[in-house]
Amino acid sequence: MRKRLMASTAAIIIVGFLVAFALAAKLVQDQYQLEFTRRLDSILAMMESQVDDIGQEPQGFAVKIGEELQEKGQEIRITILDSGGNVIGDSGIGEHGTLPAENHLYRPEIQQAQKEDIGYDTRKSDSIQKEYYYAAVQVGDRYFLRAALPTEEMNHAVTMVWMYAMIAGAVGSIIVVLVTWLIFTKLSKPLKKLSDASLKIAEGDYTSRVEGIYTDEMGNLARTFNLMADNTQQAIDEMKSKQHQLEGVLQGMHDGVLAVNADNMILFLNDSAKQMLGVATLQTGKSFEGSLLVGKIAAFMNQALKEEKVIKDTVVSAASPQGERIFTVYATPIQNNKESAVLAVIADVTHISKLEQLRSEFVANVTHELKTPLTAIRGSIELLKSADRDEETRRYFYDVLDIEAERLHHLIDDMLVLSQIENAKPDSTEQRCDVAQEIRETVARLYPIAEKENISLKVELKDGIWVACSSSRLQQMLGNLIENAIKYNKPNGSVKITAEESRQMAVIRIQDTGIGIEEEHFNRLFERFYRVDTSRSRAIGGTGLGLSIVKHLAVLYGGEVSVESTPGVGTTFTVRLPLLLPEKLNMS
Repeated sequence: MRKRLMASTAAIIIVGFLVAFALAAKLVQDQYQLEFTRRLDSILAMMESQVDDIGQEPQGFAVKIGEELQEKGQEIRITILDSGGNVIGDSGIGEHGTLPAENHLYRPEIQQAQKEDIGYDTRKSDSIQKEYYYAAVQVGDRYFLRAALPTEEMNHAVTMVWMYAMIAGAVGSIIVVLVTWLIFTKLSKPLKKLSDASLKIAEGDYTSRVEGIYTDEMGNLARTFNLMADNTQQAIDEMKSKQHQLEGVLQGMHDGVLAVNADNMILFLNDSAKQMLGVATLQTGKSFEGSLLVGKIAAFMNQALKEEKVIKDTVVSAASPQGERIFTVYATPIQNNKESAVLAVIADVTHISKLEQLRSEFVANVTHELKTPLTAIRGSIELLKSADRDEETRRYFYDVLDIEAERLHHLIDDMLVLSQIENAKPDSTEQRCDVAQEIRETVARLYPIAEKENISLKVELKDGIWVACSSSRLQQMLGNLIENAIKYNKPNGSVKITAEESRQMAVIRIQDTGIGIEEEHFNRLFERFYRVDTSRSRAIGGTGLGLSIVKHLAVLYGGEVSVESTPGVGTTFTVRLPLLLPEKLNMS
């Protein structure tokens, strides 16, 4: 830009100088021509007054006039023509020289003199090859008198004007270019700063500003630019802050959030979505693909984009070691001037679906468990209403009523206990429990049942194991496990109860020599009303809630329960509870 500006300025200056000096040269030429005309007119008037002296010697007359003028310092050529245009006298060739034979009647100045009494012309002489300024008059019908001045002086003056013009133009152009360069340099510094700052802002550096203090229009422009940059940076910062807040909210969401454009390229993906979809390679800027589940969701999102409406669907993942997972997907198309995209919110409803399934199963199981004894009770009552029943039969049905009523009582009690455990936290009745002592008391309580079933009870306990637990809750947990080990044992079998410490935990094991449990039942073994052998469980009076109570009690006190079993060999239930901390033990 600087070069173009200086070149343009220099060109304008040079053209201006050329035009000015062309006018000056023309003015000089006109002044010389005017002076030549005045001098030649004077000489012609003088010759015209002496025309009678021409006589028979026109050549001598011409030479005489020429010499007189030369003595006065005027180099003027005198020519005398007859009425036919023939040269009869010429001071330029001397007194005895040969006159030009060429006819001069059609010379421009002669032609003009015939019409206007006097004529003028500037041209190069054909006879002596020198440029002259001619003036001619017609004297009567006899002669044409012509005087000519060489134009060398005039041409030299014009040439000098042009030479000075070139020198002045060159010097002036250099001066103007230098001045322009200095002015432009001064102006270009703030312009360059403004340009650099604009470029940095365009590249994303919104902290760039125009430095320096200017008091002219550039200062106003710089201040306006800085104000605009401040406002832009503030707007960008606010937008980034809101964007970060939104990203934080989206990243912190439990649900997966995913945005994909029309080319199936990922625009946004939060951690929950990546975890749900289970494809480690998914990331922003890459194609949304990688698994069967991803393909299902991609097809669903593409459908929402094509139909341009919000749609909802349920997607089930393929079976895996963790089981199948169920997702609810909401897809919303997004349209703008640049591109089309679709936003999807993915919710993992596997747990909710399982809870719904468990709720349905629970209702069905409760209904079934209540209906069975109620049916027996109702049937017994109907039979007792008959008058023809003997005393023994009546006594039998009274026993049935008593048994079924007791079963209902146990079922309701277990359901209430389980409900209390699920909604409870360790309460103020909590006390320190000696695990060995609680096991001994529980075994003593269940010993008659074991003896009746011909099952031997073996106890291997380490004393001094204390846990923070309610005594009644711990005995309930132990009682359910030991009673199950007795009831589901083989004839002449045994139950071994051990207690030890391991890794800051009290470890209680109940090992039986019973029928065992298939591994396929392990995952559901602690669910409400779940029975491995339904007929056997009911036959021995189980409610189907005992193991569920054990699990919930263990979790309530910060522990866990696990099972190991070999069909036909036996089963081992292991309960782990946190040991009571020494400082709490001393405070008790």
